[in-house]
Amino acid sequence: MDTLPTEQIQSGEDVFLLESIFANVSDAILVVDDAGWIITANTALEQMTGWTKEELIGKKHICELCLGMATCMEDSTCADCFFKQVQMPSFEMRLRTKDGREHPVAASSAQLPAESKGKLVMIIRDMSVQQKTEKERHQHKLTHFAIQAQEEERKRIARELHDGVGQALYSILVGLNVIGQENLNDPIKQHVNDLLQMTAKAMEEVKRMALELRPSALDDLGLLPAVRSLMKRVEKSFHIQVELHVQGERRRYSTAVETALYRILQEAMTNTAKYAQATKLGIVFEDREKEIVLTIVDDGIGFDVGQAMKEGKGLGLFGMKERAQLLGGTVDIRSAPDDGTTLIVRIPLPKEGTKDDDSRADR
Repeated sequence: MDTLPTEQIQSGEDVFLLESIFANVSDAILVVDDAGWIITANTALEQMTGWTKEELIGKKHICELCLGMATCMEDSTCADCFFKQVQMPSFEMRLRTKDGREHPVAASSAQLPAESKGKLVMIIRDMSVQQKTEKERHQHKLTHFAIQAQEEERKRIARELHDGVGQALYSILVGLNVIGQENLNDPIKQHVNDLLQMTAKAMEEVKRMALELRPSALDDLGLLPAVRSLMKRVEKSFHIQVELHVQGERRRYSTAVETALYRILQEAMTNTAKYAQATKLGIVFEDREKEIVLTIVDDGIGFDVGQAMKEGKGLGLFGMKERAQLLGGTVDIRSAPDDGTTLIVRIPLPKEGTKDDDSRADR
């Protein structure tokens, strides 16, 4: 095989060592002559570009692989090319692959000693995985901020509904009650009674909307009291028997954990009520010190999880998974047609992840 040019090889052992490093290192290495033609390359470059050594050595110019160096001004440019420099310890470039794709890479280059007649060695590291990881990290951060902003907006609107619209409706209700006590003729008295009923119904609707947006119990009392309140509303509205079993210590958790678990449970219960045709819903909440495990089981008609995801009908499922993933947790959904649905949520609890661990809410 072609070997990396070296100064004064001391022994066969040295040659073997250098050839072994050259062949097995994970970074791509190539050497070009003073005109830019590739004169040797290692296996990693073959894997990265898709070209074989036979297709590269003596047949490919470095400019056929390089789509330009990245700069702060341009995505790719040939200005101040590394080939014009004696040494460039680190730079980014776009590598062209055999199938025409652009591959983001980090590279370094150096001119070999004078006796090599201007040959240049390049070391190239694949950056696609790193860029993908960075993109996912950025997306993760954006999602976190979006959910956080959404919860703050929900809280604000719920407060305004309760303190603004709710109080205004209550004042109207009081005023109508006062008017109803007057000596009115029957048609007017009936009209006032109708208005009283409409106002009372509007108040109930405002109260329901505020609870759906952000239950005050979640902030004031904690997760489990808010869950119990949600259970009562589901039982009343959808006539489903809901049971809650709590295992382990009962305590307050961080706002992020409590909000995520409440929203996941709310989504799961809403889905059960609307689509599962269930009569019973069981919830098991386990505090295992280092993690919370929330299990939700219904006796409904079930569904094909994979098919729902594929057809884009599982937006609520995606939302639950995303909330859990933001906290380093998981959501496992198990279901099949005519076999009910089981949802298992796991949220890790770091030592500093709880707030006011000694506080106990009235559950």
